[in-house]
Amino acid sequence: MLIYKGRTGFCKGVQRAIDKALESKKDRKTIYTLGNIIHNQRVVRGLEGIGILPIYDLKGLNHKDLIVICSHGTTKKIIDSLNEKGVVVVDGTCPFVKNIHNKVYEYSQNGYEIVIIGDPEHTEVKGIAGWCMGDYQIIQSENQIDLCRADKYLVVCQTTFPVKKYFIIKKIIKKLGDKLGKIVVFFDSICYTTEVRQKEASIIADKSDLVLILGDISSSNTNKLVQVAKEKCANTHLISKVSDLDSVLIKNISKLGIVSGASTPEELVTEVINRMSEAINNDNLTIEEVKTVEVTNEETKKKTKEKEISMSEGLKKYAPKSYRTGMRLKAKVVSADYNGILVALESLGKNDTGFIDRDEVELDKEYNPENYKTDDILDVVIIPKKDKNQKFINLSKKAYDELKIDDEKVKGILAGDEFTLECNQEVKGGLLGKIGTYTVFVPASQIRLGYVKNLSDYLNKPLRLKALPPKEELDEDGKPKRSRNPKRIVASQRIVLEEERAQKEEEFWNSVPEGAIVKGKVKRFASFGAFVSLKHMDALVHNSELSWSRKKINSPDEVLELNKTYEFQVLSVDRENRKISLGYKQLQPKPEEIALTKYPVGTVTKGKVVRLINFGAFVELEPGIDGLVHISQINHGWLKTAKEALKEGDEVEVKVMAIEEGRITLSMKELIPEEEIPEMAQIERMELEEGEKTDRIAQFKKRLDAQDNTSKPKRKIKEEESPREYISSSSVVSLAEFFKNAQEENKE
Repeated sequence: MLIYKGRTGFCKGVQRAIDKALESKKDRKTIYTLGNIIHNQRVVRGLEGIGILPIYDLKGLNHKDLIVICSHGTTKKIIDSLNEKGVVVVDGTCPFVKNIHNKVYEYSQNGYEIVIIGDPEHTEVKGIAGWCMGDYQIIQSENQIDLCRADKYLVVCQTTFPVKKYFIIKKIIKKLGDKLGKIVVFFDSICYTTEVRQKEASIIADKSDLVLILGDISSSNTNKLVQVAKEKCANTHLISKVSDLDSVLIKNISKLGIVSGASTPEELVTEVINRMSEAINNDNLTIEEVKTVEVTNEETKKKTKEKEISMSEGLKKYAPKSYRTGMRLKAKVVSADYNGILVALESLGKNDTGFIDRDEVELDKEYNPENYKTDDILDVVIIPKKDKNQKFINLSKKAYDELKIDDEKVKGILAGDEFTLECNQEVKGGLLGKIGTYTVFVPASQIRLGYVKNLSDYLNKPLRLKALPPKEELDEDGKPKRSRNPKRIVASQRIVLEEERAQKEEEFWNSVPEGAIVKGKVKRFASFGAFVSLKHMDALVHNSELSWSRKKINSPDEVLELNKTYEFQVLSVDRENRKISLGYKQLQPKPEEIALTKYPVGTVTKGKVVRLINFGAFVELEPGIDGLVHISQINHGWLKTAKEALKEGDEVEVKVMAIEEGRITLSMKELIPEEEIPEMAQIERMELEEGEKTDRIAQFKKRLDAQDNTSKPKRKIKEEESPREYISSSSVVSLAEFFKNAQEENKE
């Protein structure tokens, strides 16, 4: 593999801030930095370990405490506040940034409005704005500039802003300023190191199949390097720590580019190159250093200096200062005794001594030193030291054997077996874990059924996983772009959960056939019914299925209580549309069933008139149970409508006459003796009946007259024929009486 490597290590401004902090720490137990001294968590944590602590709330500082201003600088207001408080201030601001502070302070006092090109959320930009004594504006594109606010402007730029983009914006501002007749002064404040490294990133990316940008994700200049490199090589990755390489496919890569951010420690570069060597196990590794040289201040002319370094020289130069826990190595047996095995490690170009304790040798049998001869080659894994003062490297053969056993399990995993794993590393887009010598990547979208907000919530917690089938990216010709890393497994817990949910849903649908009795909790009410929770879904109980009462249910809360559990009957199931209709009244006794028990035929009770109709009245015996009193059963008199004797709300005494097919027949008349009918009422009834009879005879006579006027022969009524009866709802009149009356009227 050929590695193209740009310049690495801290830029001068970063190194200056760190040196100032280390020098200030010599005479003090603890000192502080205003925020992170540089945008690199690895360096910040290292400084914390020796008592150089970042602080964000200045209220906690006391008189004579020492604070170092970070390389990105800060505002004039904060500096003045610290001085007034008596805090010792050590200014670690990068000289490039300090020059910008001085410029904007000077020009703003002379009436210039300041235009700052950069990220408004970046620490450096906020610091620059804090030195403006008048109006200022922060822009990131040419469309944001406003040159109508003042007559003269000073334009400065964030030191890590992309060089090409800056010159495009500068050209447009200059042209616009000339058009509007404005005075526009430019101070080209992009950092030299930033400019050079961006050029190197572009050159290296153009040569490489894969580019690794080394630096912290919070570093602005590092992120700019990623943007620049991706313009030439889409296969560009940001590497903040060595473990990030686990998610990068490096197989079949012949040309690798390595570019370092200005705040990236040299140690990370060394570790990455070492990991590359270990991963490819290739003795033909060569490293070419690519550097550009600044010739003038106005234009940068690049010169590429390439120097080939042999494998042995490269590994010697970039060999790690220490081995890391978990590294797998080949070890040569030097000697073996009762305590363990002394070995030599030669795989990294230097002879280091390692030791395998007797408890770390065998996996499932007793350790016997006679089984291990000098110069035997063993597969081992580096494990943590038991004693910090221990000089040799602590190794384990047993741990490596366990890895091989886990590798056997992987065969079943790749075949579709479910497995459990605790992921111990969070990376961009998901979690990483190890099983044997394999790396398992669980994408964030595959951790649970829903959206994962915080990946850290799932770190070091058992996940039930299944391997996902590998996906190959194809080029325009339909051929795979690159080979898949055989030691990488992409797994999903979501698949396991979806399969479980599907199984539970199948069991659920099988448990709710039509007619089944189910328990459900009332979840919410609607105007038309209630929604009931049935484990895996909600079902609807319509208002019409809540009660047997003839009274209309206007709201389900008249029958059910919210958050209470009831039994329901399944009325219909629509699995395709995931709908279930339930009934509540079907499990409640019907009114006639209650009536048969509580109000048998012959029962005399009291009730309330709830509704009047032409042919009678409905009387409620109790809520949900009512019966009909026919108009003929209200009293012994003749009524045209029930309203003549009753009104809604009247309390009446009734007798149960019959209960048939869900209908209850009641009578009031049965409870009123015949002799109790008032005499006047009897006379009025007789008069009404006589009047009705006379009217009917007159109507019959008219029909006879009408028949005499037709051509049809009249039917003679034989005297010997039996007269028929005409039956009305209130009396019985024979046809003979009609004829008799008609004949008498004719004689007259």
